Amino acid sequence: MNVQEIVSAGRMKLRSDNTPLVSVIIPVKNGGATLDACLRSIRRSYYKNIEVVVVDDHSTDETVEVARRHDCTVLEVADGHGANHARNFGARQAKGDIFVFIDSDIVVSRETVLGIIETLDEESIDAVVGIYTAKHRHESFVSQYKNLWIRYSYIKSPPAIDWLFGAISGIKRQAFERLGGFNVKLLARHGHDDIELGKRFARANLNIVLNMDIEVEHLKQYTMTSFIKNEFHRSAGFAELAVRFGEATQSMTQGFVNVYPGFILSVLFSVIVLAVLCASAVGWIPRWHAASMVGCYLLLNIRFLNYLEQVRGLFAMIVMIPFLFLDHLVCFVGSAVGLLKGLGGRKKNANNG
Repeated sequence: MNVQEIVSAGRMKLRSDNTPLVSVIIPVKNGGATLDACLRSIRRSYYKNIEVVVVDDHSTDETVEVARRHDCTVLEVADGHGANHARNFGARQAKGDIFVFIDSDIVVSRETVLGIIETLDEESIDAVVGIYTAKHRHESFVSQYKNLWIRYSYIKSPPAIDWLFGAISGIKRQAFERLGGFNVKLLARHGHDDIELGKRFARANLNIVLNMDIEVEHLKQYTMTSFIKNEFHRSAGFAELAVRFGEATQSMTQGFVNVYPGFILSVLFSVIVLAVLCASAVGWIPRWHAASMVGCYLLLNIRFLNYLEQVRGLFAMIVMIPFLFLDHLVCFVGSAVGLLKGLGGRKKNANNG
């Protein structure tokens, strides 16, 4: 039997008992340290009509060996073209009518897949995105800050969204294939490889919802260096994508993807605050000027700070303020680079046209 015959046979079987087959597709590159926990969590799911497809993107660690210890399909991509290529490759081999894309450092709850199925049971909904849980097993402040910021940004998002999240998304196969899957030219290190498909969903009048009852734990542990690199690439990728879709200007008032307007304003304001602090340190301006600017900055972020205090307590909230400020400064640099790249790409396309 060829691939198409296998897929058809699988679909006939799932329709006979009226429970859709779900293909959980996991792209992974050197993720052996977390993949075992990821696969174990899927096995504990309440929803049982699942096939798991692990796509190894040319790993050099024990990733493949870990995957083969579990009841799943293991596919190997020899030349390592990135997460989007791996996702598309896995989708082509998968048999399900619903794709669930998760990363190899994600631990799902027992209700996660069931929640995705129930959400996509609505005919008008084509895809659903989940959210990180506030629980995070790595106790470093930088890891806690990053996890909670992502969760908070999702909480502030409306139910109807125009982006996808490769860490935890459910997509109807028909909608996925209609748009040709993920853009393989976008690489994960640029920070926008997965969300771009959501923009195309919106332009094709396909509907994506954010379901905050679908929670997963993110196992990623950040160091200060990896945090700075991640924020730079993420902000550069987001800014470049915003220019590409003509949303750079409106992002100031409407936000972009899960980056809410208050964060964007804080990114711009952080540079002013830094300049005032430096000027105050060398005696060019009075210290109370600097103190007032810092006060304004904190007020601009008061809701997020209140959220940190509610979840982690007052001490942790105070400790995380420098990470927030650093985040804004790094995102300013990354966004500037991304805007320049986006404008350069637009100009190049115009000249070629």
